[in-house]
Amino acid sequence: MLPESGDLMSVWSRILSSHWPDLYAKLGVRAEDYLDAARRKADVYLFVQDAVVARYINLCCALGPNFEDKPENEWALSVLADDRLEEWVKLHQLVIKGAAVLGRHPDDGHRMATQFLRADAALLDFHDAQRKATHSDAEGLTRVACDLNAVDIRVLETNWHREYNSQNGRWQLVNAPVAETSVRMGPGLPAPTQISVLTHAPKLGAMARLQVRLLVHSRCNQDFHPLVTFAGAHGLLQWQGHLAQAVSWQVSALSPTAAAQGMGAALFEETIPNIARLRIISCGVRDDGVPTGPLETHVWAYPANQYLFVLERAAGDELRWPRSPECPSGTGFGVSRCRLECDGRPLVCTAWTQGFQESLHRSVYLGLNKLFSAWQCTTQNSTMRSSLALLAGHATLSWGWREGVGGLAGPPFMRVAGELKLNHLVDLELTGEVEWGITRTRVRLVVKGEVPMKHVVAREAAQSGLLDTLLGTTVRWQMKFFVEFDPIAVEDAAMWHEAGPCTGFVIGEVGLRPRLLGGGWQWYARMHSESVSVPIGVHDPVLGQTQKTLVLLPDVDLLDWSLG
Repeated sequence: MLPESGDLMSVWSRILSSHWPDLYAKLGVRAEDYLDAARRKADVYLFVQDAVVARYINLCCALGPNFEDKPENEWALSVLADDRLEEWVKLHQLVIKGAAVLGRHPDDGHRMATQFLRADAALLDFHDAQRKATHSDAEGLTRVACDLNAVDIRVLETNWHREYNSQNGRWQLVNAPVAETSVRMGPGLPAPTQISVLTHAPKLGAMARLQVRLLVHSRCNQDFHPLVTFAGAHGLLQWQGHLAQAVSWQVSALSPTAAAQGMGAALFEETIPNIARLRIISCGVRDDGVPTGPLETHVWAYPANQYLFVLERAAGDELRWPRSPECPSGTGFGVSRCRLECDGRPLVCTAWTQGFQESLHRSVYLGLNKLFSAWQCTTQNSTMRSSLALLAGHATLSWGWREGVGGLAGPPFMRVAGELKLNHLVDLELTGEVEWGITRTRVRLVVKGEVPMKHVVAREAAQSGLLDTLLGTTVRWQMKFFVEFDPIAVEDAAMWHEAGPCTGFVIGEVGLRPRLLGGGWQWYARMHSESVSVPIGVHDPVLGQTQKTLVLLPDVDLLDWSLG
């Protein structure tokens, strides 16, 4: 059990009285007041640690009360006023320099310096014993300089790092740009908050090797300091003493999360790094100057995998309604082909191909069926012709982590590169006969348009956000319906004599968006047909001219599809 503050003063007084008998004899009954004044002065410097306060009081015994305020002791005031120094370092340097000042005394300097250092050691012995009594495995208080001049951290074995790039129109793996692969730390150079390493998961590719080299200023114990530890999901790696001066080890990324069956990988997924803590420990004490001190940072190991996705889709043929029963629903849609690879190795991507070839085609077909059914509700002898092509053409996308401008000492970013040469065609023609009153008219409703999707995807630096880069790949359209009519003769000679313009648009969007569940992005397509109505003028020999508004089509959701 540690003594109370009042008891501590009594213990310190007993220790100091045995080393400063002349001072205590001179002070007499005022000795306790002398020590209490020194303790209050220690409070001014915000000294908290008991051993620090004790050492400061010992300095006052050796150099006199308020010694730091004397002109000849300006060196002491500069140490006490240095906010870069922790309190233990301040007292260590004051003791070292104070002993040197006492040693230069012309009469009995050597005796005074020795007496002062013995008193300091006795105080440290007492506080060490108190710490051991509370915690048997507690380390002793630092008594000698122990610090590092410099720490160099670098990544070795990165010549395997590749990225996908287009060269002469062909996408292939090429050497990645070389980033800053080392970090230097030391006095005035603090440890970065994050060290980023691109590497692979075990058994999935080459792994980067992290190297730590130390330039030692001084050490307290040849076998104890410096100490390098690397702790994470792998466990604890540790090197001490001279073995810690130059060490290296492999750093691994986390194993990738399994993609959905047949997907291989998610597009542009910003995978989670494997985070471990790196500590380089010394006592952080110097006889002079600002120490480097213990250093701590976190190593974020990102997967270095680079992915390539290729899509090829044909536009397909024209479709007509009504459909014959023996005609399969997929007839008329073009063929889709997908390729997905990682670091040059092909991945299974059957779900991608099926998604474009079957899921998208089925969704489009069902939407067109709904449109034709709605058209049949308002017309007779109804027909529909469709040439609807979405994501037709060629698309290439590549992605993977790349070092940022800070290199090893900064976060990486998700590099994205690619080319989209796609086209979206909407060509719909609906025909049918409309009876209104005694009139009968053949109506033709048409919407037609083409939206190219020509885009170079490039995120080669972290300044542009991934969201901004990829949202720019989305295209949207609003294509207007047009109506034509051809009156059919009836016995009463009533007919439409004018029609239009009609209301209504086919609204759509196609592109890439963040996945609704999980990380990464997905392809998506949405299309909606607004309600179509048309004002008509009817000529009736009996009733004369009348105006009507016909609703030819209601709102119809044609497509809501996604893949990824």
